[in-house]
Amino acid sequence: MRIPVLLLCVCVCAAQAAEQPRAFAYGWTLDADGGEALYEVTLPAAVYRGAVHPDLADVRVFNGAGEVMPYAWRPRRTTGIETPPAVGLTLFPLKAAAGTPVEGLTLRVRKRADGAMAVDVATGAKPGPAAQQVIAYVVDLSTLDRPLRALELDWASPADGYAGRLRVEASDDLAVWRTLAPAAPLVSLVAGGQRLEQKRVEWPLPAQKAKYLRLSWVAPEAGRVPPLLTSTRGEPAGRDAALAREWLAQEAAIGDRPGEYVFDLGGRFPADRARFDLPQPNTVAQVELLARDRADQPWRSVTRGVAYRLRQGGGEIVSPDLSFGTTPERYWLLRVDTRGGGLGEGLPRLHAGWVPQRLVFAARGAPPFQLAYGNREARAGAFAIETLIPGYEEAAAQTIRAAVTRTPVEQAFKVQAVLGGAQQPLGGEARREAAIDWKRWSLWGALVLGVIVLGAMAWRLSRQLGKEPPNA
Repeated sequence: MRIPVLLLCVCVCAAQAAEQPRAFAYGWTLDADGGEALYEVTLPAAVYRGAVHPDLADVRVFNGAGEVMPYAWRPRRTTGIETPPAVGLTLFPLKAAAGTPVEGLTLRVRKRADGAMAVDVATGAKPGPAAQQVIAYVVDLSTLDRPLRALELDWASPADGYAGRLRVEASDDLAVWRTLAPAAPLVSLVAGGQRLEQKRVEWPLPAQKAKYLRLSWVAPEAGRVPPLLTSTRGEPAGRDAALAREWLAQEAAIGDRPGEYVFDLGGRFPADRARFDLPQPNTVAQVELLARDRADQPWRSVTRGVAYRLRQGGGEIVSPDLSFGTTPERYWLLRVDTRGGGLGEGLPRLHAGWVPQRLVFAARGAPPFQLAYGNREARAGAFAIETLIPGYEEAAAQTIRAAVTRTPVEQAFKVQAVLGGAQQPLGGEARREAAIDWKRWSLWGALVLGVIVLGAMAWRLSRQLGKEPPNA
C-alpha cells in the first residue's frame, strides 16, 4: 500500500507599499509654500490626541504629491536661557606713576558724604614729582544680583586707532585677585574708509560672582599711552527659565478607593507639570500622582507633594505646580491622604502642562504640505536631527549651522516656522485601530490545517493496521 505524503508549504511574500496620507487617521495642512529648505512645526494638542504610539512613531509629513518628507525631531527642552539686558557700570580710574605695576596698588572703597562711591589708591612709594597717569580701572559690582559673563567697553580712540590687550581680574576684598580674561584683544582701527572694532571682552563660563573687577592693559607699547576708557556695560550671565507650556484641564472621576480621583486626558501628552483646582478653600492634603498608558495596566507613581488652597488677605494662596519627568501617559490618578478629611466635598480638576515637541522637515516637492498622524501599523521614520541638518547646534535657535563637507565655508539654513489649519480626517478613526494581521492568521491557519491532515493520516493508518489478520 502506498501511503500519500502531504507537503505543506506556506510562503508569505508581501511588498510594503509606500505610505500615503490615507493610511493615517488625521492630518493638518501646513502653511508652507516651499520657498525655504527647512520648516519647523510645533505640534498642536490634536496630534497628541490622535497619534497611536507614545513616541509619535506614526507622525509623517507629506507633500502635494503624497510623498513622505524627510523629517527629524528637535531635542526637547523644558527650560530656556533667560538673558537679561546689559547694565551700565561705573569706572573708577586708578592713577599712579608710569610703570607702576597694578599688583603694587593698595585699594580701598569708601562712600562719600553725598552717597557716591570713591576708591582710594596707595602705591607704597614715596610721593614725588613723577607725573600721574591712569594705569588701571576698578568696577564696582556689589549691587548686581548675578555674575557677569562679558563687558562691552568704549574709549576715545587716537587718530591712528588702537590695538591692544586687556586683563580682567575679579576680587571680593580688593586684596586677592583672580584672573577672568588674561589678555583679551581690543581693537579700533580705520583703514580705507572701513572700521574694524572689537570692544567686547568675554570670559569662559560658568560665570563667577564677584564684588569688584580690575581692568588693566597688558604690556602696552613703549612710549604709547593706552586710550582712556570712557564707559563700560556688563552683560549678566543668563540663567535657566521654564519655557512656556500648554495646559489641558480635565475634570475628575471618582476612583475605586476613598481619596482617589481618576483623569482621562484623551491623549498621550508629554506632561511634566501638574496643578490642581481643589473644590473647597482652606484645604491642605498630601497627595500622590500616578499614571498609566492603558486602562488594564497597573498604576505607576510619578510624584508626591502637598496640595493646598488657603484664604489670606481677601485672596487665596494655592500650591505650586508639581514638577516631574516627562510622562506621556493618558490616564492619571490623584491619590489623596484621607487623614484630615481629604479634599472634602466636590471633585478636583487636573491641569496638565507640557512643552510641545518641534518637528523639522525638508520641503521637497510641491505644496501643499501636510502633517499626518494616527496609524497603528506605522513604524518610526524620523531621522536624527544631525542627519537631517549636518552640524546642527541647538544654541543656534532659528538659524541652524550646517557644515558643507566639500568646501570650508559654512552655510546658514533658516528654519521657517509654519502653522496649520484645522484638523482634517484622512483615513479616519479606523486607521488608529489594530488591523487584522493576515500574515499571522495565515500561518496559524496553515498550522491548524497541517495538524488536521496529519491526524487524518494517523487515523487512516491505524484503521488499515487494525484490518490486517493477526498472523500477518
